[in-house]
Amino acid sequence: MNPTEVNTMKFFDEVLEAHQSMLISAMADAVAECRTADALAATLNEDGETGLFRLIEIWCAMQPAGNVMVLEGSGAQLLADVLAQVYAYIVLHPVDGPTGLAIYLELHYMVDCLMHGEWFE
Repeated sequence: MNPTEVNTMKFFDEVLEAHQSMLISAMADAVAECRTADALAATLNEDGETGLFRLIEIWCAMQPAGNVMVLEGSGAQLLADVLAQVYAYIVLHPVDGPTGLAIYLELHYMVDCLMHGEWFE
């Protein structure tokens, strides 16, 4: 076996693909959960507000320079909208490499917290 012909990133690529798949499923559920929370007039707690701000940072980093974004609505509505935008971006433009894995892991952790009700009053 010639070491220069071996794909040493095989396992990394498999982990990245697995986390992307898990995240996409979890994010779809989280968007629906946020829409329900908005319909129930739920309010974000401090962790929810911090999570929303971090999601906005991630979303802004995904946008081309010079894009203007206008955000309006309640906290739960904003959270649902921003989460949906990040979800759509990841579905259409999968992120790769170590940066992609870091983003997927961070988003998955955030979505887990959100789904356990840790972001709402």
